[in-house]
Amino acid sequence: MSNKFNRPQRIVANIYADGEFDHVQPDEIHDVGDTLFTFLMIELSEDEGCDDAEEAARRVRVAINELVAVEEALL
Repeated sequence: MSNKFNRPQRIVANIYADGEFDHVQPDEIHDVGDTLFTFLMIELSEDEGCDDAEEAARRVRVAINELVAVEEALL
């Protein structure tokens, strides 16, 4: 992963869990103890081909849809 967060990652770090992870650096995302945060930061990285907010929003929507399907299967 890059040594600097892109704009979508910075937005996530600032708002996720009410900003609890706003201090996290790129080399620390695997050590925060929150796998959903880690997933989002990886999925929205430029290394994964995410280079703008529109693509980031699309990826978040795909993840939400998958989670909703899992939730529905569990109920």
